[in-house]
Amino acid sequence: MSKEKPSFFDRTKIVLRDTLTPYVSKKARTHKTDAFEVVEPYPIGLYVFIVLIIVFILAIDATNVDLIMFFGNLDNMWRIISRLFNPNFGFIGRMWGPLIETIQISIGSTIIGAILAVPVAIFSSSNIVKKSIIYNPVRFIMSLIRTIPVLVYAAMLMFIVGLGAMAGFIALTIFTFTIVAKMLYEIIETVDMLPYEAIESTGANKFQAIRTAIVPQVLGSYLSIVLYNFEINIRSASIIGFVGAGGIGLLLNDRISWRQYEDVGMILLVLFALIILVETLSRYLRKRLT
Repeated sequence: MSKEKPSFFDRTKIVLRDTLTPYVSKKARTHKTDAFEVVEPYPIGLYVFIVLIIVFILAIDATNVDLIMFFGNLDNMWRIISRLFNPNFGFIGRMWGPLIETIQISIGSTIIGAILAVPVAIFSSSNIVKKSIIYNPVRFIMSLIRTIPVLVYAAMLMFIVGLGAMAGFIALTIFTFTIVAKMLYEIIETVDMLPYEAIESTGANKFQAIRTAIVPQVLGSYLSIVLYNFEINIRSASIIGFVGAGGIGLLLNDRISWRQYEDVGMILLVLFALIILVETLSRYLRKRLT
């Protein structure tokens, strides 16, 4: 005769008992052997849970989130999500121009930013420059530039170059420049310097030594970084349009403003397909480089 399956109430009681008993019973935490007796410390799971609850309550209070309104508007959220998952395929014709502009911004900014990053990465490398009075200020300036989000750059540049793709292109170029420069100089500082020093000892200048001894060691990693940054720029180029910096983000912002969520769903679907394609191609190329 098969045993009766425990009810939900019984299973809940068992879970609570197993969870809470170690906190109130020393016996539940005691393990005996023939040679010795060991008492486990109190488990930290409950304490972590309590701390998380307290942090959650403090965060809700600090941000003035109205949970009643949040849960009361869940119907609206599901209504919007249902419209997003019903994309308007007839809208795809209007997307090609902004989509191509987004790709152009991403490719152009990645190439220009990656090229500009090379000399700065060299001047930031302590094993090549060897003078802290040079590489420390360069690193500090790069850190300052890197702290400003790309959206802020795009918003500021619109007051200089106006609305459109140029602001987005320059903002993403700055972003690429700072990220690639940082990652590249960190790679340069890990290379084997013996070939570099040997070539310098023959009378070659620094440029010749770098080209012959350093470039072959870092080229694969450098190209991998550039490809990875290109993936990021595809996503970022879709976002900066929200501040008027061109690309498909501008169209996305317009459709959201008009609450045309079927069109928004179509834009997101195409962006998803584009990002998956770029990631797959980038992953393949990075494997070939390593």
